[in-house]
Amino acid sequence: MVRILSALATGIGLLTDKYMLGATNFVEHYALEFHATDSQKDFVKAAMYAGCILGMIVMGPASDYIGRRLGLILCSIITLLGALLSALAWSENALIAARIITGVGMGGEYPLASAHSAESSEKTSDGARNIALLYLFGSGFGQALCPLVTYIMELAGVPHELLWRWIFGVGVILSALGLVLRYLTTQNSQKFVESKKAERKHHDSTWTILSPYWRALLGTAGCWFLFDIVEYGLKQNDAAIFSENVSASYAESILQVLWSRLLVIPSLIFAPWFLTKVSSKRVQLLGFIGCGVANLILAVAYEELREFSTLFFLFYILQLSFQSLPGVTTMAISAEIYPSMVRGAAAGISAACGKLGATVGSYFFSELKNLGEIRGIFWTVFATSALAMLLTALSTPHYNGNTLDEADELARDGKPKQAVKMLYSGPITNQDRSKGAEYVSDDLSDEADEQSV
Repeated sequence: MVRILSALATGIGLLTDKYMLGATNFVEHYALEFHATDSQKDFVKAAMYAGCILGMIVMGPASDYIGRRLGLILCSIITLLGALLSALAWSENALIAARIITGVGMGGEYPLASAHSAESSEKTSDGARNIALLYLFGSGFGQALCPLVTYIMELAGVPHELLWRWIFGVGVILSALGLVLRYLTTQNSQKFVESKKAERKHHDSTWTILSPYWRALLGTAGCWFLFDIVEYGLKQNDAAIFSENVSASYAESILQVLWSRLLVIPSLIFAPWFLTKVSSKRVQLLGFIGCGVANLILAVAYEELREFSTLFFLFYILQLSFQSLPGVTTMAISAEIYPSMVRGAAAGISAACGKLGATVGSYFFSELKNLGEIRGIFWTVFATSALAMLLTALSTPHYNGNTLDEADELARDGKPKQAVKMLYSGPITNQDRSKGAEYVSDDLSDEADEQSV
């Protein structure tokens, strides 16, 4: 029971994060009270992303020193404060400040929750699966929860001038629940404790350990940047996309958003099982390829599909379903391939680059939406997916649980360069683990010879 509550405590932070990000999709309601322009509404979105980037850069590395438990609790406190201030905001500037604070707490969730899930897995090979389950709970249900709450309030006749405050108020409840659960159940994993002992033994700095991983960091940070351009660029504007293509009221466009979130959940349920059969790299490649093809169809046949709203909706769901696969793997790979002693820092850098992409995507897609260039949005997603596919192929290692175990052991022994070579050596079977040791021994011998010269 404690294990279940601990997993729930880890996941509820990401659920709150996705809920609060989804709230931005309906942020135009605050404009009725503050008389904000389109540019000012876009700035409110950007303010939250700026906070997220700050939270990732600060909280990720900090958790490598203070521990995952304390880091997760601090994230919950900051998110709770930001959500409360958002609900009670008395001016546009106050709302912007509140969204920055909320973003700091939410930003820390990504590296901390994913790193903690990977480190808490009984077997290293289960790390990607557990992160996929975390993503299912947080991203799947969290993204569906916000349009559901909004739609219910629309049906209940809540005045639009107050609707946005109630939406943020639900975020306050979720944040408070997460804080209580984390305080009562979350503990640092044994793997993290062992990595801290190794760090004290070798006295290596974060940069010394992390610098040999430059190629891997280029892959995790770059792919997350490109993925978030797509994900947040679309999901921050899909209510407008549907209202542009569906002859219905605004409430019904919200219902379309809700259905789009719910219908993606089956692909997220499928992802944990899929990651036990196929490597994270191949799953990521498949996701970007499928997303690119679906958006190419939406771009090429946009005018024709507008005449058949159901068909348009189905293709939109198809691209979201493929999009969910790299949504899982960008988080999983960033949390798996780095040594525990710098995992928070590496995952934080990768996630921060993702939120930078979210900022770019949200602003750029909003500008396209304001210009009525919905087709241009789909062309941009196609091009971005193609670039992400290429970067994945060139920079992401192809590994399994044994590969990660061997690489992590080398890093704990103060040999990060050999750890990286092991990481890119490919999947290692149980029978081949002894060959992996011979490979490392040869590398160490070569390095010793070079130093003696």
